[in-house]
Amino acid sequence: MNYFQKTALFIGVATAINGLSFAAKAQFCADPSHTAATKARLDEIAESQGIPINKVGKAYENFARATIRPGTPIPENFRLFPSPARAAATGGATRNVQPDGVLPLVFVNFPAGPTETYPDSVFYEVKALQGGLLPPSYSDYQILGFIDALGNSPAKTAGKIPAIIFITSADIKQISNATVAEASLRGVAVWHAIGCEIPGSFNQLQLGEASLRNPQVYIFQLTIPEAIGPGIPGRIFIPNPT
Repeated sequence: MNYFQKTALFIGVATAINGLSFAAKAQFCADPSHTAATKARLDEIAESQGIPINKVGKAYENFARATIRPGTPIPENFRLFPSPARAAATGGATRNVQPDGVLPLVFVNFPAGPTETYPDSVFYEVKALQGGLLPPSYSDYQILGFIDALGNSPAKTAGKIPAIIFITSADIKQISNATVAEASLRGVAVWHAIGCEIPGSFNQLQLGEASLRNPQVYIFQLTIPEAIGPGIPGRIFIPNPT
């Protein structure tokens, strides 16, 4: 590929990604009639369904993992991933991170090349909070740990772009600039989606399309990411004990 071809491809990728990113930022909810779900509203919904207030976060996580990928729920993750950066920031007190969901990164070589799969390279993290920006220092540098672990993931080692998808209550209107900057430095994509309530649906929610917060990580790699969301309608829930 010569210089002019590379330039044209760069512009094409940048245009495609910017269109994806701006569309997501302009429309968080899957439908204009939906209402962004705050933590306070999630608490009300939980109470109406008999879910204890101290389990709202888990119930929202269960909903998010079950609905963000229509027809393909994200399994709950129980594994720990090492993070030297978090260990250093906490003086060794916390050395790992445990994302809510973990998936492989599937990379398709354009236009018809082979598909490559890199395990443990996409993290999903769900937060039902009353506010905040999720900076790197949040919860004993948990966010820094996510980025660090992804920065050492199989996808990143292979020169691809790992990603973290934050799914939050509507109170978190954006992700911290410091978090986005750290992720961009490590070549990790940051996405953000919120849940919205469907009017007249008896407490049904739907996740909107995720917004890409640092499109430059894909542009510089001449990579077009697949959109994340919107999800399918569902309710927050706590599974019955078996």
